[in-house]
Amino acid sequence: MLGITPSSFKAELKERTLKTFPERQFIHRTGGRVDYFILTTRAQLFIVAAALLTALWLLFTFFNVLWGQSPLRSSTKELMVQKAQYERYMVDIEAQEQDARELLAKQQGQFELAAQHFEDKHNTIVNMITQGGIVPTPEELNPTQYASSEILMSPAIADVIDRQPRVPFGKYNGMTTGTVLDAALVNLELDQNKILMSGEEKIQNRIETARAVLRSTGVPLEKILENGSGGMGGPLIELGEKPLIKYGKFLPRLDSIKARSAEVAALEQALKSTPLAFPIDAENYVTSAYGIRKDPFTKRQTMHSGMDIASYRLAPIVATADGKVKFAGRRSGYGLVVEIDHGHGFKTRYAHLEKTYVKRGQKVEKGEKIAGMGSSGRSTSTHLHYEVIFEDRTYNPKLFMKAGQYVQ
Repeated sequence: MLGITPSSFKAELKERTLKTFPERQFIHRTGGRVDYFILTTRAQLFIVAAALLTALWLLFTFFNVLWGQSPLRSSTKELMVQKAQYERYMVDIEAQEQDARELLAKQQGQFELAAQHFEDKHNTIVNMITQGGIVPTPEELNPTQYASSEILMSPAIADVIDRQPRVPFGKYNGMTTGTVLDAALVNLELDQNKILMSGEEKIQNRIETARAVLRSTGVPLEKILENGSGGMGGPLIELGEKPLIKYGKFLPRLDSIKARSAEVAALEQALKSTPLAFPIDAENYVTSAYGIRKDPFTKRQTMHSGMDIASYRLAPIVATADGKVKFAGRRSGYGLVVEIDHGHGFKTRYAHLEKTYVKRGQKVEKGEKIAGMGSSGRSTSTHLHYEVIFEDRTYNPKLFMKAGQYVQ
């Protein structure tokens, strides 16, 4: 060791280096052409040095990562604290998201309920309007007209629930959604309630009018309705699983409106079947009323089951209500006769005719010409013997004619 000089060490190192990294030639042949390049000792040393530096950097980074994850270092503790805070933050965010979803679902449910509420009202209003003649006028929609009044509807046999005083509009608590749409919804609800109230009044007026007309004929109203198709009763209102309280007082009111609408339809259908028109479309005069009279042939007191009305020969005889011809021909004592079934238990008989213009099974409308006046059968002169029959019992035609004048 003592004999080694710096120059000899340098020479030996150079020799070892040249021996370890001798100059290398790489020959490359392609397409009949031979190329080569030389990798010098210096280039090899540079490559080895670069590889060593890269390896050292990778080792340093690896150990630094391992050391950095040690729980003994304060930076790791801070990281754990931050991680815990982040987890709590995420929990809070999830809770807020859940609250927001629940609030949105609640508001959506309220909105759907309010939408259903208004849809029901809209359908009710449409149904009332389609009944005919109940569209409110601008004067009827004046808010001051109903601001402090209560309307108590009279009972009807078709009502599903007992009638109650209506809540004044100024105190009406409508459906709200808790959103900025509240003002618009309240205004819409007030307008709808004005229309509903006006419609209810008109429906009720039509019910009372129809009942008054039918009662004035002398025929029991209940009997007339019983003879209608399907009878008379309250409509079936399916509520399903919807709690009634969610709709406030509207569903009971809706049921009542539907019941009264059904009652109007039944009563007006009964009116359509009731023979209220006058049976002669020409100048005429009554020659013999309904009831006890002296028979023109026997001169004895007998029961006259119809009304005799005189006019000229072949004076037009018309149907007093819509119906279907049940008989057209000759009957003993009546001569040439036409009988019409109007439904609801009503029939009419037109006797002593000269000529008929209808045949059995034919449908006729109110006011349609069915025959010409004559004096056939047991008759003293040209006239019409007119009978109104309900459930095989005759009634005074004069009452029906007066009721018909009231309707007109």
